[in-house]
Amino acid sequence: MTMLVASVGINVVLGHRLRAFNRPLNGTSERLLRPGATVPPLRAVDLHGQTVTVGYSADSRPTVLYVFTPPCGWCSRNMDNFKTLVDRESDRYRFVGVSLSGEGLVQYVAKNNLSLPVYSGLSLETLKIYKLGSTPQTIVISHDGRVVQNWVGAYVGDQKKEIETYFHVNLPGLRELPKAGAAKN
Repeated sequence: MTMLVASVGINVVLGHRLRAFNRPLNGTSERLLRPGATVPPLRAVDLHGQTVTVGYSADSRPTVLYVFTPPCGWCSRNMDNFKTLVDRESDRYRFVGVSLSGEGLVQYVAKNNLSLPVYSGLSLETLKIYKLGSTPQTIVISHDGRVVQNWVGAYVGDQKKEIETYFHVNLPGLRELPKAGAAKN
């Protein structure tokens, strides 16, 4: 129960801190990247602390950015869906994990057995350009840096159906929440 309260608290704090990044930019009312928008290469930090640039033109496959944070409960519950996409669509898409927090990231990647590059340490400018703040978020970007799709939230309801149709896969659904008093692994 303490972990759940701490997780909710961290998500609330992160939400308030990141709210500024979702304010309208350049006088527009858009809060999310829209299909057709062009984004620059992503500058971030890898799990070893090295600064990297994730470009889109070197690979002919579209890139799928999966944006999350380790303490995000919806991100954890959505992980089986995301891993299904990675397992079934890696030949057609390049998958990249982007965490909005580096805290506990190495452990989170290991615990979830993520077999894709994962980055964090985004600058404030990058957060604004990509209009990041909500997690989980899934952004498909073409090899020329154009946003093709952008879904915010876990894969449930109509959004799950839309993602299944877009990627031509059947997703397993959300992980169940642990029962109160259940043993932890």
